[in-house]
Amino acid sequence: MLSLFGNKNVYLGIDIGTSAIKVVEIKFSGDRPTLTNYGWVLLEGLFEDREVKSPAFDNVLTEYLKKITKNAKFKGSGCFASIPAFGGLITLIEFPEMSEEDLNQAIKFEAHKYIPTSLESVVFSWDIVGRSNVSKIINRNGVSIPKNSNNSLENEEGKGKYQVLLVAASKNKVAKYERIIKGSGLELKGIEIESFSMVRSLIGNDQGNFIIVDIGSRVCNIALVEKGIIKVNRNIDAGGKDITRSIASSLNISEERAEKLKTSGNDIFSSDLSINYPTLELIVSETSRVIKSFYKEEISKVDAIILSGGTANLFGIADYFMRSLNVKTIVGNPFSRIDYNKKLEPVISLMKTHFSVAVGLALRGEKIAKK
Repeated sequence: MLSLFGNKNVYLGIDIGTSAIKVVEIKFSGDRPTLTNYGWVLLEGLFEDREVKSPAFDNVLTEYLKKITKNAKFKGSGCFASIPAFGGLITLIEFPEMSEEDLNQAIKFEAHKYIPTSLESVVFSWDIVGRSNVSKIINRNGVSIPKNSNNSLENEEGKGKYQVLLVAASKNKVAKYERIIKGSGLELKGIEIESFSMVRSLIGNDQGNFIIVDIGSRVCNIALVEKGIIKVNRNIDAGGKDITRSIASSLNISEERAEKLKTSGNDIFSSDLSINYPTLELIVSETSRVIKSFYKEEISKVDAIILSGGTANLFGIADYFMRSLNVKTIVGNPFSRIDYNKKLEPVISLMKTHFSVAVGLALRGEKIAKK
């Protein structure tokens, strides 16, 4: 697939899920990246839940991705893909100060406590993201980064502890997405856990303390981010489908009508409707637990909660979180950091919460484009 702009400047971000495939194309030139194309296809109802993990489903994903790239006529072939947050591990571990060689061994030993399978069956990496008594941030990345940093730890002054971000994903899971991308005729440039993609598109270089609450179709991902670094990443089995069922049950209507009500733009949190939201209550409760656990009850340390995922489009949901947690809450907009044709504004407004991962993935191409 030949790019009119040259593959060096145009990259795709591909977010593959069980309910939809979303693709974003971004061109890198000038001061800001520019949205040049996008596409998505819904997969709802394609398979029963029990069949989602089957090889047949992977083949279908490959064929659908082929159709999207062909019909949308993307100009770039180099792409980045993501692994769902629930399919990987992101955890912060503290270690006493030691040499780089000793730290490398200590991390491998400690990793066994967090990774339920053998280390040989996973792709894992680590980065020092902080150190007590020293203000130092090295970097953040996904599972495709090298295992070791070139920075020398032994030359640093001061005493304290290292904060190490451990990232891991199953080799089988990584291989699955590699097969899907390469099978569709695209050139895979890298794979990362989707939490990193969301941080890149929703927070960027903003220096603050944020909570990203990404409510997907089946799973909710909660990420606590300090100065661009993920410090806590948690997943719970609760999502938009559960909220739809709650609406249907409360109002005694079909799930199809409940879904339409969700996307109608009306305030479904009105007391007049008397709808119970156990799923949202669970998500709010878990978000509160993450904040209080990390900040020792000091909720004021959080600058904002950023909502993402299709459910973030619910009218009034930001107010619901703000009332429940007493923390500023906004609906994230991954397109706020890129340029696009303003004629697309009505479309962008409707789809923005769905594309946080895809946009974040495409933005990884900026480093390559600037080389």
